[in-house]
Amino acid sequence: MNTLPARTDVAIIGGGYAGLATARALGRRGIAAVVLEREAELGRYASGRGAGLGRQLAEDDATTRLTIRGAALLRTELAAAWSPTGGILTFDDRAHAETYLARAHRHDVPVTAIDGDEARARWPLLASLPVAAALAIPSDGVIDARRLLDLFARDAHVVLGTPVVAVEPGGAGARVVTPRGAIEARLVVDAGGAWAGALTGDPPLDAKKRHLFVLEAAVASGAPYLWHLGRTELYVRTFAGGVLASTCDETSEPACDPVPDAACEVRLRERFGAVAPALGAAPVARVWACQRSFTPDRQMRLGRDPRRPWLVWAAGLGGHGATASAAVGEVVADAIASA
Repeated sequence: MNTLPARTDVAIIGGGYAGLATARALGRRGIAAVVLEREAELGRYASGRGAGLGRQLAEDDATTRLTIRGAALLRTELAAAWSPTGGILTFDDRAHAETYLARAHRHDVPVTAIDGDEARARWPLLASLPVAAALAIPSDGVIDARRLLDLFARDAHVVLGTPVVAVEPGGAGARVVTPRGAIEARLVVDAGGAWAGALTGDPPLDAKKRHLFVLEAAVASGAPYLWHLGRTELYVRTFAGGVLASTCDETSEPACDPVPDAACEVRLRERFGAVAPALGAAPVARVWACQRSFTPDRQMRLGRDPRRPWLVWAAGLGGHGATASAAVGEVVADAIASA
């Protein structure tokens, strides 16, 4: 459905995970919403470029609550986008591992503590990875980004190829201006990813560039993803007959359509060459860059704006969008429904 209505109850800016999940959750609550996406396809930027790791244990409790709920929905209502591979978190600092184990216990996430030999046995290509402690999380998995976006959008009113150029508060809400015309809305949800806040004059989010690679290397089908949370961070998962890998690099840059840096492959070779010689030397089948966006305190910005009654946030997902998005949609929709 690509028609632009003259009015709607809720106008959602952005057709990525946050915006589409919010539209889905609003529809289930009987609230009319329209998703406005400037590109000709959904998830053109961050949502369509992530690694799709269904990781429940995040860096803090607030994010972990969302990723746990999001993973539960992925395993059930959104199972067509989910592969139940399990996941492994490895650490070169035992105390760091203990903080994650304690978080798992607080949130009732089943985990098994394993040693470095067992972790490396599940990913033989990482034979030299320095592991002081590891956690296996059997209820984790990996996510098909395109399938998830399609599932979210299935019953939503989405208008593609329609950038929002201005938001003008007034009347009973706000007027959302596009090159195709304007929409009157009671509420506006800013789910603009790295661009969130640009239309409302708010400070920009901190957009971090990261590189991902598909390497031509053999790995057992259905292997758990492995994320090394050490001094030199990295992750791997099976992908398209090879290995999807990242050095977890973070470079601040303004919101944009990111392109790979000239030196990104050198960094990949250096990082993986030290812990996984076979991966460090593997041919690169594909490389791309994505942006993850963060608020100043690295907590997601979700719900009603305290100063502007017409504005609602669904932003700052910080790289956890794939796993947390279904829960993010519920939180934002509940905030709207309770107004």
